[in-house]
Parts: sequence; C-alpha cells; structure tokens
Amino acid sequence: MPFWWLAALALFVSPVLTAAWIRRAQRLRLLDPPERRRLHLAATPRGGGIGPVASILLTCVLWPQPLAGFAGPITLGLLAVALVSWIDDHRPLSIRTRLLVHLMAAAILVAGFISLATWPISIWAPAGLLLVVAVLASINLHNFMDGSDAHLTSQIVFVFAALAILAGHHEGADLRLLWAFCAIAVAAFLPFNWPRARVFLGDVGSISFGFLVAAFTLVALQRGWIGWGGALILSSGFMIDAGATLLGRLRRTRHWLRPHRDHLYQWLRRRGWSAQRVVAAYQLWNLLVVVPALMMLEARGQAALTEFVLTVAVYALGLGIWFAARGALRRAHRAQ
Repeated sequence: MPFWWLAALALFVSPVLTAAWIRRAQRLRLLDPPERRRLHLAATPRGGGIGPVASILLTCVLWPQPLAGFAGPITLGLLAVALVSWIDDHRPLSIRTRLLVHLMAAAILVAGFISLATWPISIWAPAGLLLVVAVLASINLHNFMDGSDAHLTSQIVFVFAALAILAGHHEGADLRLLWAFCAIAVAAFLPFNWPRARVFLGDVGSISFGFLVAAFTLVALQRGWIGWGGALILSSGFMIDAGATLLGRLRRTRHWLRPHRDHLYQWLRRRGWSAQRVVAAYQLWNLLVVVPALMMLEARGQAALTEFVLTVAVYALGLGIWFAARGALRRAHRAQ
C-alpha cells in the first residue's frame, strides 16, 4: 500500500471513528459527569481515544517497512493496553488488573528492545527492569496528565511530530513518515477534544498514548537518533508536572493512585486559566526549552557530557518554574 494511502487512512479513520464513538457513548450514557475534582462543567462522552488509537494501530499493522524489529512488540503491547483500557472505560476494572496488563505490555516492549541492543548479557536483567519501570511510568504519568481539554492530545502531537523530524534529520525516511502519520491521526482527533471538548480520550486514549510515547522513543534510541537525556527532555514538560506532583503526594502519605487535583495544570485551571491557555503554556515550554535543547544535542552530536548537563539543566529549570508557580497559586488561594 503506498505511503500516501496510509496518510489518507490515518486522516480518515481517526475522525470518522471518533464521531461514531461520540454517538455511541451518548446512547449508552458512557459519560464523565462533572464533579469536584474534574474541570469540566457538563457530562461529556469518554473513550474517544479509540479513534486515533485504532488509526495508529491500523497504520502500524499496514506499514510496509520493518520497525527496527519492534513491529510485533509495539502491536502486541498496544493491543493489550488499549483493550484493557477500553474495557475499563465501559466497566471499571481493579487497579491490580490494569497494572498487570500494563506490566505485561511493558515487558513485551522492553524484551524487543533488549533483543536488539548490543549490551552484555550480564546487564540485561537490571537494564530490563529499569526500562520496564520507565515504560510503566510513561503509561501512567501520561494518564495522570489527561485532565484538561486538549492538554494531553496537543502534547502527543508535539512528541510524535518531534520524533518524525528527528527521524528525517537522520535519514530515517520510513519512520519519519510513520510518526508523521501518527501525529496526523492524533491531530485529526484534536478538534473533537478542543475546548469545550465534545469527547474525552478516556483511558483507551491516555494509556495507549503513554505506551506509544515510550515505544516510539525506544525505537529512536535503538537507532541512535536520540540519547537517553534527549528522551527525557522530549517529554520533560509532562514528566516534571506529573513526577513532582506524585512525589509530593507520596511525601504527604496520600495514596498516589487516588483521583486528585494537585497537578500544576489543575491548579492553573482552578485559578481561572482557560483550557486553551494551559495548552499554550505547556506548548510554549516545548517550543522555548525542549526544541532548542534537542537542537543543541543534535549540533553537538549527542555528546554524553553535554547531554547530561543539558538534561539536568532542563529539569532544574522546569522544577524551579513548577515550585514557583505552585507556591504563587497556593498563596493566592489562601489570600482569598
């Protein structure tokens, strides 16, 4: 199948399936009602992520070129997390069941990565364990950040587009097109999710996107197009907010999986920021910090010392902004 047919397929399947899902969700009353911890004001269909996720899955299955040995692990892992999340959107499953499937999908993906690595066998086990934890973190931290209209969707478009540009820079025309088509599939969903959202991603969208970010980043790492520091920088805006919030909740002995409103983007929304403004703020971080940092790494040939220093600097800057903003928002809240 020619590449341009796959682009048309990605652009067509995502919005058509999303529109069909909205009607079905309304008919079956699969709605997220407004409540104290949520930011929306009207009952909204959930599970709309089935549109872009199905489009991406179909594109990957029909892709005529090998994904550096990752086709099987990515397809199996994505099917597993998407299926359990789709069921959870219909009928809530236990945390244990969901985490078990996430763990299985992460293990499949990491096994595919390690089988292609040139590492000594002696470090396979510890490295594999760390990578499984990293994939699980990506899956769940992206899910945590899906709480404001178009917030996660716009981030995924950025990450997929950035990976496509990196692949093109390194003459990886096959994956440049694949990741560009994936970005197109998510961008085609964005109008449905743009404030005021007509449908939410649901777990089938947010969990699957977290898995795909980890999977595609591992492919880029395996091909040498990005380093470990660059991978951390690429998703730094979301990782800093989700990670700092999680550590803060653990420090205060709060159950980290319980629904809450502690993320910076949630504080901003509660202090009167529109969903559009929140999207703009986080994408401004990507444009002003992430993109220049990745360009610097490319110019320096991903030198290890440069990558380490730059990664530390990006996360230090991000954490400084996070703590300053949270502190200012808390003081403003107490002053009322």
